[in-house]
Amino acid sequence: MNTRKTWLALLALAIIGGYAYYSSRQPEPSKNHAVFQLKPDQIERIELKGPAHDVVIERGKPGLWRIVKPVEADADNSSVDALASALASLQTTETVDTNPQDLGNFGLADPSVTVYITTKSGRTLPGVMVGKNTPVGANTYVKLTDAPAVMLTDAGFSAEATKSLDDLRSKTLIGFTADQINRVVLTRSDGPALELARKGQNWSIVKPQEYPADPAAVNQLLDTIAAARVNQFVDDHPEDLTRFGLATPSLKLQVFGGKDNAEESLLFGFEQSKAYANAVYVRRGGSDQPVCTVAEYVVKELGKGYDDLRDKSVLRFDSKDVARISIAGGPVQIVIDSVGKDKWTVTGAGHTVPAETPVVQSLLDQLQQLKGSSIVEDPMTDAARFGMAEPTLTITLYDASGKTIGVIHASQVQETATPQNPSAKPIARTKGYATSSADQAVYEIPTAMIRDLETTATHLHNDAEPPSPSPAAASPAGSPAPSNAPAPPSAQ
Repeated sequence: MNTRKTWLALLALAIIGGYAYYSSRQPEPSKNHAVFQLKPDQIERIELKGPAHDVVIERGKPGLWRIVKPVEADADNSSVDALASALASLQTTETVDTNPQDLGNFGLADPSVTVYITTKSGRTLPGVMVGKNTPVGANTYVKLTDAPAVMLTDAGFSAEATKSLDDLRSKTLIGFTADQINRVVLTRSDGPALELARKGQNWSIVKPQEYPADPAAVNQLLDTIAAARVNQFVDDHPEDLTRFGLATPSLKLQVFGGKDNAEESLLFGFEQSKAYANAVYVRRGGSDQPVCTVAEYVVKELGKGYDDLRDKSVLRFDSKDVARISIAGGPVQIVIDSVGKDKWTVTGAGHTVPAETPVVQSLLDQLQQLKGSSIVEDPMTDAARFGMAEPTLTITLYDASGKTIGVIHASQVQETATPQNPSAKPIARTKGYATSSADQAVYEIPTAMIRDLETTATHLHNDAEPPSPSPAAASPAGSPAPSNAPAPPSAQ
């Protein structure tokens, strides 16, 4: 009897040992399982269905997605591409229950969203039901519509699959990049239209009157237009535009660009009444467009006027055309003449000497870069107010024929500002102003620019001063050197 028990025990140990040996020789099963054997570009259609979802997205033109339900709208390509990539690469990390009795435990009885894919070949794949996240770990319960098993996947998939309609639709307001825009028209309800047009590499103001545009100001305007984005979609099917201020817009933006010089437009209405919104109602041109909001700063940038956008260069000229420069102001009275390529002379007090070429070039650069921070008055009505009755500097440029290219007047003016607080002392400050023969405007300029011009002019003036005779050369040997002291007054 004991022998029989011993043999049975040995047989059991052999079976267990054999199974253990067999198991140890098997490869470890992979926990990660690809749900779909797909590449993102094989996906043609994505449908999101759920309590808060009923969205259908389809591929349109190459590389572009379009929302076809619940509204017809351009999709945000990067957002939909991310969703398509998440679907194509979807993997389950573990099977939690092969045949669950209660899907509610996993948030799958009424899933937040079920995602359906249609491939380019026209095949519709089983839907992916997305449940709740696990209590511990960054995982989400999922289930396929054609199988009972509940599985786990990375919670990042849930973030992509549960995107809302607003997350997936394009928030671009103008479809041109800044360098694709050729013309801009801003029409205000309370004033004349302002029109700018690209001419080669430069921009000009066309209306209300022609004038070169300020490159920096125009570039900022174009960047604002191209970067403008929807803050919030308010009403996809507005029946009353009056409540948004869009029946009679306060501002209309028209942009022309691209190869065909196509037009896109925006209408701007009231500020959004919601507290702390800092947004304005906007609508793209077209009767079927939704009402949205855009950041308030966009409207402020578009609200810039003619003087804000015009070129504020005090005098525009080509330094290659300059053959003579006359400078007058204070003790400085000099004339600088071109005497050959990169060669100049400076004349002061009847004395002519070679001028330092780098200093003259610096002077021309300073004059070309003399630009107003703002236009104070146009036309100027009171020369004395801006120091133009007796300018600090008057600089005249001539060409090789002796014709005047232009005249610049620059002045520093002491002004006293009255504080709002009656008990405070008045504040004295120095302001810089400049005018030119090119127009009648008064430009406010940094005082540092005027000081730099004075420094350069003084440097050239000092070079032109005749050298003082040395005492040894001026006096006979043994004679005292003449005194530099002023002569005493004559006797009466």
